[in-house]
Amino acid sequence: MSKIFKSIGAPLAIALVTTPALAAEPVGSASPEVGELKAEINQLTAEVEKLKKSDSPFSVNGYYRLQATSESLDTADDNSTAFVDQRLRAKITGDLNDNVSLVWYGEVDSPWGEKGSCQGDNCGKLSADGVGVETKNAYAELKVPNSDWKVRAGIQGYGFGKYESFVTNDDMNGVSFAGNVGMATLTGGWFKWEENDRDSADDVDFYMLNAELHPSEMFHYGLTGAQIKNRSQVALNGTAARTDDNYVGVYADYTAQSLAYSGSVLYKNASGVDSSATDGDTYMLNLYAKKHWNGGALTVHGIYIPADDSSNGADRFAANQSGWELNSDNLQIFGTDYYYNNGSQGAKSVYDAAYQGYGLMGLMVSGDQELSNDYYLKYGTGYFRAADDAPDSAVQANGSSLGTEVAAQVGKKFAGLYDISLRGSYGFMGDFYGDDPEDTYKVVAMVNISY
Repeated sequence: MSKIFKSIGAPLAIALVTTPALAAEPVGSASPEVGELKAEINQLTAEVEKLKKSDSPFSVNGYYRLQATSESLDTADDNSTAFVDQRLRAKITGDLNDNVSLVWYGEVDSPWGEKGSCQGDNCGKLSADGVGVETKNAYAELKVPNSDWKVRAGIQGYGFGKYESFVTNDDMNGVSFAGNVGMATLTGGWFKWEENDRDSADDVDFYMLNAELHPSEMFHYGLTGAQIKNRSQVALNGTAARTDDNYVGVYADYTAQSLAYSGSVLYKNASGVDSSATDGDTYMLNLYAKKHWNGGALTVHGIYIPADDSSNGADRFAANQSGWELNSDNLQIFGTDYYYNNGSQGAKSVYDAAYQGYGLMGLMVSGDQELSNDYYLKYGTGYFRAADDAPDSAVQANGSSLGTEVAAQVGKKFAGLYDISLRGSYGFMGDFYGDDPEDTYKVVAMVNISY
């Protein structure tokens, strides 16, 4: 792409330089001398050569992803579906100088034979979807001179990566910042999810602040605070009520040679604005152990979310426009399919159990391995259970076992730029879904080109 920019840079430069000069020439003025023309041409040629040799302030990167999917994910029906879709994403970054950058990040989604991903009046709100070409990010980044602080304003990606992307992980309009204070790295921001009628009484605002400390190269920990101030009848909190959802989290990471350990706890407190009927609290625990070796790694991950035993059904996490929960375990059915475009995203363990009040217990093992001749292998498996199949806030499920998933992906990289892979998952569905539920599967052939 840089060659393309450089190839069009010369004619653009000629147009930009000559147009003002011609426009400034008064009607009826004397023609320039041949020597003057030669001097101007030589100067223009030198400027064009300088542009061609210098690096453009704009860079482009992104990916093209074509996927052919066959799946059967209905636990009550063994009918399968098959479809092809593709996505092209491009991120254009303009580093205007050492302190100012402009970024536009967009995509074109085109499921074959279907309409795009924009539906109805959902365009342009949270997730920043548009018609045809979607704008995912559009922001300015300002670096404070003579410091390590930077500020972003506009549509940008923001999420709860340290907490398995619960709460949120999406594109949103707002202002974020990052910088160091002593030993601590501070990040945070304010984001507007819903403006509605420009009345603060019906807005949805998201506030975030995180402090991370690095006592040593091997150990660091962080403290997170966030709030979703929900004043909208859209009820992003899942309770159809106006609330203040407050989050406090803590995480820690420790690395010793080829071993790494990490964990996080996230606590949520919901406080109703109009009444106490939606007051509630819950928490989530994640623990990880990772082993590295030459060309590969293996991770063990455990998650626990308690069941909602409240009388009002508010002691639980709710889907706050995240859609990216449990994406790091190479799973596609009970975890989120990391590569999905417009098909099924997975995360059944989250949406069927945790968000419905049954809680969640899960143990996952995943890994990746580089093979010879640029082949690679990724794999994952996990067992999931409801923390309680009969909580006070939900109807009794048929059983506690959600099931077991096994997954693998085999691929090969070509020319250092693109790879072709085949990945698949099989879900052995448990008694949570009935006495004799249908097992599920998902198989995807993918071409992924990164640039």
